Amino acid sequence: MAVADLLQVSGLTVSGDNQQLLLDDVSFSMRPGEVVGVLGPNGAGKTTLLRCLFGALRQFSGSVHINGRDISTLTDRQRALQVAAVTQEMPADFQLSVRSVIATGRTPHQHWFTGKDPDAEKVIDEAVRQFHLRRYLDRDISELSGGERKRVMICRALVQQPELLVLDEPCNHLDIEHQLSLMQLLRKLPVSSLVSLHDFPLAARYCDRVLVMKQGRLVAEGPAESVLTPELFENVFAVRANTYSNPWEQWSFYATSLPFFLYKSKRIKHMRTLIFSSAMLFASLAPLSQASEFPVTVDSCGRTVTFNEAPKRAVIHDQNMSQMAFALGIQRM
Repeated sequence: MAVADLLQVSGLTVSGDNQQLLLDDVSFSMRPGEVVGVLGPNGAGKTTLLRCLFGALRQFSGSVHINGRDISTLTDRQRALQVAAVTQEMPADFQLSVRSVIATGRTPHQHWFTGKDPDAEKVIDEAVRQFHLRRYLDRDISELSGGERKRVMICRALVQQPELLVLDEPCNHLDIEHQLSLMQLLRKLPVSSLVSLHDFPLAARYCDRVLVMKQGRLVAEGPAESVLTPELFENVFAVRANTYSNPWEQWSFYATSLPFFLYKSKRIKHMRTLIFSSAMLFASLAPLSQASEFPVTVDSCGRTVTFNEAPKRAVIHDQNMSQMAFALGIQRM
């Protein structure tokens, strides 16, 4: 028996104040339990899309259905029982303890008259444990760092017990440990998650599918390994990119910005490239960093790559070895 879609978005269109289309005929669906990443350059419409789903933006054409119900017909409480959101904006200027902020996530579950919520203590305690926030509970949220506040707001969304979690760049401000912990947790939760990200390897590793947006339109959809092609990187993100499997058999990529500027001075006899990848890849770049003439061929991660010219900057976004570049003397130009 086919599983019914949890979320159905059809023809979603949003116009700005100047009649410019912020979203243009966006359609997709999500099944229960899926983790779907939303990718795209700045201004692509990722945040606008998410705002339509959790009710912050209600002036749109098209339709959004969750569990078969038109989201525009739901009351605020009904919507809150279905969708929880973590936005990019975080509270910092009001005097509330971390405990109080997290507890607000239980508001939709409180009895309309008595305010009672018999499950609140158990649900909050479990969420606090998962996010390692117990030692922060009695602190004022304004005293916390940006990353700590982000974890509090994600915890607050989790205690809301929605069927769909909508997270707008949740990994911003988080250190690498908590980025990985968050994405691993999303994989384990019995809810669907729609997550906007700028980290492609994280999306490839933890998302069942990705949606790629450009100028308000959905231009690609599917598993990250098949969607994130060199052609898509060039057309959507304006970079030249090659994809590969790193030594851990995980998808990754390296990219150079467009246009591909050449060095004009013949006095420059070597280049230095900032690459975030594995130790194997760093070691393979030694001939490239010492080259005075091109083309140069290097062997990285079992794959031969030929450089016909000296790139001004190359960046590989692979979180595994992000701290090794400087130790190996590979520095940003």
